[in-house]
Amino acid sequence: MLEIPQRLKKEMFDLINKRLISELEEAVYPGEIATKFNSILNDEFKNYSLYPVFVGEYGIDPNSPQKTRVVSHQGTKACSPLKIIEGIIGRAIRTGKDQYVPDVTKDPDHVGCDPTMEGSELVLLSWSEPSIYGNKKIPSIPLGVLDIDLNIKNALTKYDRQRLRAIWDIYGKFIFPGKLRFEAPERVYNPLPYKRNICKNREALKR
Repeated sequence: MLEIPQRLKKEMFDLINKRLISELEEAVYPGEIATKFNSILNDEFKNYSLYPVFVGEYGIDPNSPQKTRVVSHQGTKACSPLKIIEGIIGRAIRTGKDQYVPDVTKDPDHVGCDPTMEGSELVLLSWSEPSIYGNKKIPSIPLGVLDIDLNIKNALTKYDRQRLRAIWDIYGKFIFPGKLRFEAPERVYNPLPYKRNICKNREALKR
């Protein structure tokens, strides 16, 4: 494991925040935002020796909601589609909980799209707003995820994951706007109470 001083991690996240605010100021469309978002994270992870393998988003396929498909990514070739009964992404969606795997070689659920990937994986969920489908009320369920693979074991501390969650709380809402476009199969999804502290605007990143 490569130990990166926490002061450098803080410096990295501060720089990521500044770049996101500056470079996404005029971005409008989800795909455009996702592409720039992934590029910024990927660049800064590289600059601070976190060895990113994959930074990208997977969304639920509205035509086949038991599968996810890549939305945008940087890094190695994406496996797409992925069944949500498999993988760390699928586990996040099924349980309604973010996932952090410090060593993917020890997690039997890990789907190895890149055979050289032997580090850490972080999956952060993005949620729909409560909605009505026909006569049925549907609670918030996952619409997609941010998936980050780093080729270092134990790459992210609790502080790092909190910083990334705060960033994703803001930009995930732009990439996955929150409108449910499919009927959620009850046998697949298990929406759990999920306490989210959603920042209301990008200015929060400047603090």
